[in-house]
Amino acid sequence: MVKEKVEKFYNVLGYTEEKDIHTFQRYFPNNYNLNELTNDIVEDFLSHNPIANEALLLGIEIGRHVAHQRRPQLLNAKYSAEIGRFAQQQIGNLMQEQLSVALLDTQLNVIGWEVVFVGTLSQVQASPREIFQRVLKANAFGFMIAHNHPSGNIMPSNADITFSQRLATIGHQMDLRLFDSFVVTQNEYWSMSENQQLKKVI
Repeated sequence: MVKEKVEKFYNVLGYTEEKDIHTFQRYFPNNYNLNELTNDIVEDFLSHNPIANEALLLGIEIGRHVAHQRRPQLLNAKYSAEIGRFAQQQIGNLMQEQLSVALLDTQLNVIGWEVVFVGTLSQVQASPREIFQRVLKANAFGFMIAHNHPSGNIMPSNADITFSQRLATIGHQMDLRLFDSFVVTQNEYWSMSENQQLKKVI
């Protein structure tokens, strides 16, 4: 796999001769050798093709850093009140409806808060497909959703409850649990989980 990627790298730069691949394999016969670089090895390797080889080593270093990156933890979702207040701060005072998804890890830490849909003054047309795409892309353990009511009425509509229950059912089938669904205004929040409106499907 690494050899193929390195070969493609050289080809993209216009170096199609086999000597570059052979040089790479001579200095790094095993993949783990790339984690054991010394200054002498780097200098010798660069001397064969300074521009391309330096670009290759920089690319490998960037890849190493990216591989160790993790999504930041925004807050913990073990208590509905924390998420409810956070959702209020994020979308509670908006003049049009907006639906956001909180992405959770196995410890119920919020590792992502993403806007999924923006609607009109009174409604938002949401699709489960888009929500689950975000959850799967983040490799999340589960999720919560939140949307605002610009009218100031904190009570979820029948459509809000039906949509949330549908998400919970689909999530159960995919082993991606919907832990809660919030309605927020500028002054308060409503948790469907706290009020047992998701009880039938969780």
